[in-house]
Amino acid sequence: MARKFLLCFHDFSVWNYQKVAPILEELKDLAGAPFSVLVIPDTENATPDAIDGFKKTLQQLKADGFELALHGYKHQAEFSQGRSYAGLIGMNLTNGEAEFAGLSEFESSRLLHAGLDAWNTLLGDSAERPPAFIPPTWYSNKFLPSQVHAEKMLYEDRYALVTAKGKRYSSPVASFAGIPNFMQKTAFKYGETILKLPVGLPRIALHPVDFPERKDRIHDLIRVALNCGRQLTLYREL
Repeated sequence: MARKFLLCFHDFSVWNYQKVAPILEELKDLAGAPFSVLVIPDTENATPDAIDGFKKTLQQLKADGFELALHGYKHQAEFSQGRSYAGLIGMNLTNGEAEFAGLSEFESSRLLHAGLDAWNTLLGDSAERPPAFIPPTWYSNKFLPSQVHAEKMLYEDRYALVTAKGKRYSSPVASFAGIPNFMQKTAFKYGETILKLPVGLPRIALHPVDFPERKDRIHDLIRVALNCGRQLTLYREL
């Protein structure tokens, strides 16, 4: 069976879709196929025109073959009662972006369903359930994986992917957002290494802040994946 890899663009939102959409098209041309786009569904405080444009862009991406996955709710945490000490540490390390970190069972479920409701508002109540759920920054809580699986979605953490049916894939990830400049070379070298390994399902996780500064290195990394015999796959194909 051919070795595979995932190309995942994180943090696609109503606030950046106009800037990011052309980047997605450029990456699609390089990769030779559409890939997975992780959508932040919340549109609170956005203008009606921006929301309408975001909806149309999502529909166009779907029509072009891109896979849309659910990436939390707001990607910026609100106050939540009962967040664990470990969750507070995760929040501190991510400038408040780890919205699911250390939540109680009730709060985790509430936030997950808020994200699903926002998803349906964007894509229509008849929209297909997202194929995957990726908690922002990969920080989570002990209840979230089972809650995601109960909604028939794949769950992704920092090191693995687990389908709704319980199939687990070892999945190391190359990600560059938030990494100090002096560590960038090491991070890209790590990405090359996991792509060249004979096992695993590696991910290349990209973010809007990667562009344009890291564009050339990212293009080279995608070429490494393709040239070493890996095939691009999607969450729904696992």
